[in-house]
Amino acid sequence: MIRWHTPLLAVAALFAAATASSADIEVMTQNQYVGADLIGVVSEPDFNAAAIEFLQIRAASLPAERARALAALIDRRAPALVGLQEVYLFTCIEPDPIADDFKGCEDPSFAGAFTDQLADTLAALGGKYVEAATVVNLDFPKALDLPPPYSFFPGLPIQVGEITILIRVVDRDVIIARMDVPVQKIDFTELQFLDMAICELESADGCNYHEVASQEITIRLPMPPPDGPIMEITRTVRFERGFVGVNATLGGKTYRFINTHLETRLESFGPFGRYYQTAQAYELQAVLGALQLYSPNPKQIVVGDFNSDPGDVEEVPGIVPPYQIFSASHTDVWTMRPGTATGKGSPLVGLTCCQDEDLGNFKSALYERVDLIFSLAPPKKVQDARVLGDSVSEKTRPISMGVWPSDHASVATKLTY
Repeated sequence: MIRWHTPLLAVAALFAAATASSADIEVMTQNQYVGADLIGVVSEPDFNAAAIEFLQIRAASLPAERARALAALIDRRAPALVGLQEVYLFTCIEPDPIADDFKGCEDPSFAGAFTDQLADTLAALGGKYVEAATVVNLDFPKALDLPPPYSFFPGLPIQVGEITILIRVVDRDVIIARMDVPVQKIDFTELQFLDMAICELESADGCNYHEVASQEITIRLPMPPPDGPIMEITRTVRFERGFVGVNATLGGKTYRFINTHLETRLESFGPFGRYYQTAQAYELQAVLGALQLYSPNPKQIVVGDFNSDPGDVEEVPGIVPPYQIFSASHTDVWTMRPGTATGKGSPLVGLTCCQDEDLGNFKSALYERVDLIFSLAPPKKVQDARVLGDSVSEKTRPISMGVWPSDHASVATKLTY
């Protein structure tokens, strides 16, 4: 049995305090990009043709190869926590193949679209990271609330030539944690009495926003054979967005880490299109404010694709850009990075959006900074802040024919509190 004497205890306590005070945390945000414009698909009159074209465009974006390239960016920095957005799952089922020589799900023009970006990312990281928390946003066909018999199908029926294939599309925001970092999911349902958060999805660790954009679509579905009639169904699709969080312990300190993906500016909706991202930013602010009252922690880090640049202005009274909303209460850690005073050098610009939709542009086309990392308490020091995935050398191989890992660049930072 070891007996600790008072002087030794005092030394041990001082050592522990010094270790905790010097603890750092490195975090990262990464938008993995679905590969095409999903909202544009549901607005097309011929939904079936638009869906097939969408799958072809996604396949051409090489999602499996891009997942490996994105994982390499994470592996290079080895951050404690990473917030991932647009972490899509595409599955395909061919319920009744009619011939071996006729391909449905294996159609070479779009077979590469069917991937699980989360599984591919974790596999490429070789067991160094684990899924810590996930919020499910858009989930087709669940979001369509189809009638029987389609309500029993594990996917949305799409006609490919002579057969029907069943497609499922799921959008997720995910937090992954390095294996050595203990994490605990934040249970936002504890705030339900404030009527601030919706946590109704069975597979969700986080919450979905109240205010989301929606689109009315009409789908023509064939009834089951033989020679079933065509059923025309009109539905309003909600483009769910959400947020998810964990508490992580590192170097003797506990950090609150939140990941989100706010709605785009929705220019096609007119001058009030930005309402949705503004409403979502205010809602997240309110939830996090309540969480601080419930369980205070100034070391609160909020990351994500905010779809809002520091240069955004309030074009419509009351529709305040998300960047302004969060920068009013949190510190944009990019503004504290080394070299801020000089402002010299391309890496210090911090542009993160966007490459061409097909990711095929040779030179980087990034023009604004919308992938952001905020801290509630100003860090004592921002040791490092970098944009990743914006160099031609980081494209998929071979570079001459490769694509960008995402239409967004990733952002990593190392903070000392």
